[in-house]
Amino acid sequence: MQWKTTFRRGTDGLCMPVRVRGWRGGGQSRAIELAAPLKRAWGCGGAGQSHEIACALCSLLIGLGYDAYVVFGYAVRDVTLRIMSRVDSPYPPDEEKDQVRDEGEDNKKYTVRPPRDLRSKFLLMMEQKEIDKIKAEEERQAELEKQREEEEEKPPFDELEGMRFHFWVMIRTEGRAIDEVTFVEPSTGMPHPVSSPMYSGIESVWNHLNYWINMQDCKEGLGSIDYNLHDVTKWEHLLIGEPLHWRQTVENLQMDDDEIALAKLMEEKHLDMPMPWSTKIYITHSVLKQKYPEGVMTTWYKRTLVEEYAPYVQYDGMVVKITRFKDFDCTIPTRVEDLYENRQDKLRKIVFDYNTQYITEYFGPGREDAVIEHRYHSKEPETNPRIIIFNSNARHDGLERIEVEREHMLENYVDREDLFYFREVNYARKGYPPPGFTESHRKLIIKVVEKFHRNKAIPARDDVATREFAIVERQIHLQYHFGEGKVTASTRNFIKPAIAEMGDDVLFSPDVTSGYEAEIGARPRRQLELFLLFQKMLQEEEVSISRIREIEDQITEFVALRDHETAFPKLDVSLFNIEQNEDYRLGMLEKEREQQEHKEKEIEDAGVEYLAPYLSKLGNPESLSPRSAAKIREECLNDFKQMLLNRAVDIQKQFEYWTQFLKDKQQWYSINQDTIQEDDEIKYFQDVNELTFLLQCYEIRLGRHRDLSSLRYEAVVRYLNAQLKPLVDAYQEEE
Repeated sequence: MQWKTTFRRGTDGLCMPVRVRGWRGGGQSRAIELAAPLKRAWGCGGAGQSHEIACALCSLLIGLGYDAYVVFGYAVRDVTLRIMSRVDSPYPPDEEKDQVRDEGEDNKKYTVRPPRDLRSKFLLMMEQKEIDKIKAEEERQAELEKQREEEEEKPPFDELEGMRFHFWVMIRTEGRAIDEVTFVEPSTGMPHPVSSPMYSGIESVWNHLNYWINMQDCKEGLGSIDYNLHDVTKWEHLLIGEPLHWRQTVENLQMDDDEIALAKLMEEKHLDMPMPWSTKIYITHSVLKQKYPEGVMTTWYKRTLVEEYAPYVQYDGMVVKITRFKDFDCTIPTRVEDLYENRQDKLRKIVFDYNTQYITEYFGPGREDAVIEHRYHSKEPETNPRIIIFNSNARHDGLERIEVEREHMLENYVDREDLFYFREVNYARKGYPPPGFTESHRKLIIKVVEKFHRNKAIPARDDVATREFAIVERQIHLQYHFGEGKVTASTRNFIKPAIAEMGDDVLFSPDVTSGYEAEIGARPRRQLELFLLFQKMLQEEEVSISRIREIEDQITEFVALRDHETAFPKLDVSLFNIEQNEDYRLGMLEKEREQQEHKEKEIEDAGVEYLAPYLSKLGNPESLSPRSAAKIREECLNDFKQMLLNRAVDIQKQFEYWTQFLKDKQQWYSINQDTIQEDDEIKYFQDVNELTFLLQCYEIRLGRHRDLSSLRYEAVVRYLNAQLKPLVDAYQEEE
């Protein structure tokens, strides 16, 4: 079989070689049309050979102002067959940043001298030898493992190495600003340096201006050759003359402007190229948004499987799924990363670690709960720590982090006015309540520890650093901040009285408190001062427990919300998305209609306190007997039914009145239509249209009132039952 090379002018004037294959002896030949392959390369099937894709990419780069060329040469087997299993993934793994502590902060002016080392130097030497031996063995094993991986990743022997022809794109520095000559692989779109081992030789390069044949030896690699196409000893151009922007016009000082323009026009005009016959490159918006063939592309990289999706292809908004493996054969997965876009819940990324079985969710800004990270165990979330990280700037309480376990909870706060920054909560083990306590649906709190930053505005002996509420032992422990130059801090302990003695007036005696003053010669605290401090701490304990319960409720609501968001994901669609907006627009119209109906249903009843007039007659009591409650309920329901009836009668009367008014007006027009003036006739039709619209509104309102009356009545019954029940319960407790 023989190969001949002909030249045709393609899209945007791109001059290219087209291989024409023919049988020996003058058999049939077939020329390849460029327009059809380009259409395939643009996405109308998503397929194309390296020659087609390289031409398409080069055309786009030239249109963007780059000095781009199609390269015909030789590449390794992995490039020509697009085998990516020995290429690093374009999505490198996230490196976990360890929090390195700055030891310089701990360097004090005075340090404690370490004790004298009385250990045997011989034994220390033998221990060091053993450590060095273990370390050397670990390094040897690491080197063997590295060699094994390199041998495993080495490509197999290729009998056609150096003879596999390929097409790619070269970008020179004469167009848009780039630092050096760069190769671009059209099958992946990834740039590579000219010294890349992926390419082993160049036969020729071309674009819409000319065709250059490489006259240099490529045995030393493509990084060693010169890419100056002006040098005809290294690059022989095929078409006569240089490109126009390479030419230098010699202008005679005695020539006028017209003569100079004519000289430029006629200079080196050796060849007239025909106009390109190919159609203009046009990619529809839908194909451009699709990104991949049918919106999906799967690529096996080195120890990584990457599945990429176009936006809105996946119902949950996933655009990239990355599966990382431990071995080169990709049989042992270690980590899965899912990237999302356009999620209403602002979800950006989910990471699943096979080793720890932990799932980490990352969110973008905009969530109402201000969560930016959520980490939990996939199989046993209740028995393993759950970590929730917040955007503290978006929360009024400055909450930054929550870590929850079965019997433990940690809270971290930042930038609070009260300088509070840490809370630790210990719970009783489920099924083992402390003596004197009974279990309920909530966890039993046995101890709360809270910490505060230093407040420079008050003395250190009055500035609480740590306070501990021992719920089971019924004690309160306070530790104050260290004073300047002090090595100890003041403390204060309180013993709470028994529950039976707790009332409105707390009994206080010197026996319930003890403390230590770090400042020598400080004034002893007075009993009144200690009593007020004790009373304040009791109140702070109640506030802390209440706040802990609120945090527990928020965590429960968040977990339930995440379960719902995972089961029923919703996506945001931009107003400018012409592909997705049609279905989304119809859905939004239906949703708005339902919301409007709901508003019409509740607007008349919103904010109405049905019981207020009836309770005010009785002086707004805090409790009601069952008989009084039943009487009030019956009166309220009767009045509500009468109100619904009166409203229906009123709407009906209005409808009948305006109906008769319209009939009278129409009768007047039928009598006087021959003598009526033009302005009066116009006004008549305007009035008729307005009356017709008004009657339609009354008819709709009457129908809505009829349909919703029963539902409103049932809602009022539920409301009265819910509002009267606490009053009846209070009455029964009083008796």
